[in-house]
Amino acid sequence: MKNIFNILLAVLFVLSMFTACDTDNGSNPVLNEPDTFALNTPAYAANNVYDLKNATTLELACSQPDYGFPASTTYAVQVSLEADFKDATDDTNANYVGLESTYTTAKMNVNASEFNSVLLDLWTAANGETVAFPTEPISVYVRLKAAITDSERGVCYSNVINLPKVLGSKEASSLAPPKTLLVVGSMLDNWSVWKPMVAVTGLDGQFWTMIYFDANSEFKFGTKENEYIGVTDNRLTITDNANAGVAGDDNIKVANAGWYVVYIKATVKNDDYAFAMTFYPGDVYLFGATTGGSWAYTDEWKFTVPGTKDGSFVSPAMTASGEARMCVKTDVDWWRTEFTLYKGEIFYRENEAINDSWNADKGSDYSIQGATGNVIQLNFTAGTGEMK
Repeated sequence: MKNIFNILLAVLFVLSMFTACDTDNGSNPVLNEPDTFALNTPAYAANNVYDLKNATTLELACSQPDYGFPASTTYAVQVSLEADFKDATDDTNANYVGLESTYTTAKMNVNASEFNSVLLDLWTAANGETVAFPTEPISVYVRLKAAITDSERGVCYSNVINLPKVLGSKEASSLAPPKTLLVVGSMLDNWSVWKPMVAVTGLDGQFWTMIYFDANSEFKFGTKENEYIGVTDNRLTITDNANAGVAGDDNIKVANAGWYVVYIKATVKNDDYAFAMTFYPGDVYLFGATTGGSWAYTDEWKFTVPGTKDGSFVSPAMTASGEARMCVKTDVDWWRTEFTLYKGEIFYRENEAINDSWNADKGSDYSIQGATGNVIQLNFTAGTGEMK
């Protein structure tokens, strides 16, 4: 029988702000703890071979568990060589292994290299070191474990699906998506200064940064300091969605002065990375309670953009009291590029849990609580901000 819990008793566990409601009917929603949820079998699974050595990702999709209301959900992928998933006992080990990476959307691109490593571990556990790993595709079983993000509530397991043709390899890359990306260049006034990019919440290997570029500024980036990746690197593709005038012979050159969001997605391709860089306009938006409940990118709640490197982005005046939520605009969900202010500094979400108004580890003054008439000013060059 499903257990029903009043949401007021689970407030520390539920990130209800991830999926916002446009209206509030005054009633208290309840948390339903479901037994299972649906993981879809890919339409092409029966006829296509999943070549883990040469693939970058495997796409999985599911329906969100029925918690009784929209809630941010974290999914973990579990893999087995048997259709019946068995937990460990005092005498036996579990016959499945979970991938280390987790996902926060119902459509997930599972890292093929990580999947391959798990498959090798399962094969060795079942057959021993002396039995060679198959050189032909094998049948593999997959299920998902779900839970409400940053909590132990709502734990449930999907149905099991079969991928009948999975080709693993002992030679497949063990490379994981990079944990850091940094930029360096003339826009920072010093080619010896490496500026860390901001990790995109919930998307491994993806980063962004807000930077002012003077006309004809030049820069490079790297997964670590002194790794200079530029235009001539055949691992890099660049998309200019901001009319920045991006070009260059070696360094990445930005012809048109202005504020831009630089977004880089790094994916594992065999034993190396592939980088996709996208330029977006330097747009910042106010979301949430202080707007009267707006959860969309609207011009009404867009910050004014300064015309200089040291200028301040200024928000529209708030029309209501409550927690102020801010983000830059890209092609991912708004909360993945979210940030707040903490003790006068811009503090980026970067996979931080934001239960209880972001104050779990920072104290009661962690989040920005605005009121009617307040405005927020941000200086991205200095990394500072204030509410007035």
